[in-house]
Amino acid sequence: MTDRPDRALWAHYAQGIWFQLIIFAIGCLIVFSRRPDALLNAQFYAEDGSLFYRDAYQSGLHSLLMTYSGYFHILLRLTALLARLFPFAWAPLVMTTVAITFQVLPVNLFFSSRFSQISFPIRMLAGFIYLALPNSFEIDANLTNMHWHLGLLACLLVLAKPPTTRAWKMFDAVVLVLTSISSPLGALLLPVAAGVWWKRADTSSVVSFAFLLPGAAMQTISVLLHWGARQVPHYGFTGQAVFNVGPNGANIHYFAAIMGRQVFLSALLGLNTQKWILLLHHVSAVEVLSTLVGLALLLYALRYAPTELKLFILFAGAALTLALLNPLAGSPDHSQWYWLSTPACGNRYYFLLMIAFLATLIWVASRRAAPRVLRSFALTLLLLLPVGIYRDWRYPPFLDFRFEKFATAFERAPSGSEFIIPINPGWLMELTKR
Repeated sequence: MTDRPDRALWAHYAQGIWFQLIIFAIGCLIVFSRRPDALLNAQFYAEDGSLFYRDAYQSGLHSLLMTYSGYFHILLRLTALLARLFPFAWAPLVMTTVAITFQVLPVNLFFSSRFSQISFPIRMLAGFIYLALPNSFEIDANLTNMHWHLGLLACLLVLAKPPTTRAWKMFDAVVLVLTSISSPLGALLLPVAAGVWWKRADTSSVVSFAFLLPGAAMQTISVLLHWGARQVPHYGFTGQAVFNVGPNGANIHYFAAIMGRQVFLSALLGLNTQKWILLLHHVSAVEVLSTLVGLALLLYALRYAPTELKLFILFAGAALTLALLNPLAGSPDHSQWYWLSTPACGNRYYFLLMIAFLATLIWVASRRAAPRVLRSFALTLLLLLPVGIYRDWRYPPFLDFRFEKFATAFERAPSGSEFIIPINPGWLMELTKR
């Protein structure tokens, strides 16, 4: 006798799996289209090679206990250890593949039933905007900045409908724990989880908070202990150590440049258009106006938006605030806020607030209760977004250092041989053959 309800349930489940696989494949193709060399000519990038892979190769499992910039990077170091299981020539590809996976996973989550309260067309629009986000090349397809996508994924899990299956509960647990022990973003998620717990008063919210708490406490203690000396030097092509330890340099002028031009304008018009804006005679006025408009829209959302959007805006704002308090942006010949106000610098710090700003525009434009003038204004701003997407779609390829030649020489070298390998963005990676 056939149990038809069970068969129907499994058929529905299978369709869901196939749908998610298709979404994941489309997301990966979009990421690939923006910088094909990320997979076709995979190379180490910044700390990918000079720190995480080097430590995994030289120190093995002990590298998991090492801090960098004042905190632990457990998932990034686990990925580097995974790459150690493959031939050296494949290591950058393995690490890039993992990075792209976590870059696309937030889209899968957003398309799942846990966000079914949001209309499907809105989710399609938001998912595409996320993958096509202008001014985001720094966090695209590299392990070094993967924790920003991981933090977004964890935040969405906290804000989503509670998990109802064992698979979802396990997924939540793994992602939330990994987030809490891989970056300070886990600590910033604690108030978000507490806010959801206060609003929903359900067991799932308590569990999410509990998964985040131990790792968040560990990261907070580590950051506070290393607050004054977080930067570990890297080496440029000249072999000289490079430190990002200039003065903070916070002032109103730089604040307007960062918020108005780097966050709000670049979220709509992109990095390449931002360079043109800098040529305007009254660029400071444009920056101030953009700052006021952007902050006003966020404040409106904090007053009227659903709790989940409010909490996401607060999370994104807290992440940028923490970054502005102690950023790692550039060399000490200028202040750190000077570098942060420079196009193409520090867009990893702006990533979450750019998404929060665009999410606010989508919410305002689709909110029937909002004043018509405000809805029209938000829609007008959104109509500028295709400019930024088009102009920033293709990221410049990494400089080709012919990594495969270094990998071949490294594999053939005897134990004890010392190698210095050039990697993007103008760094050196040092390895001693074991």
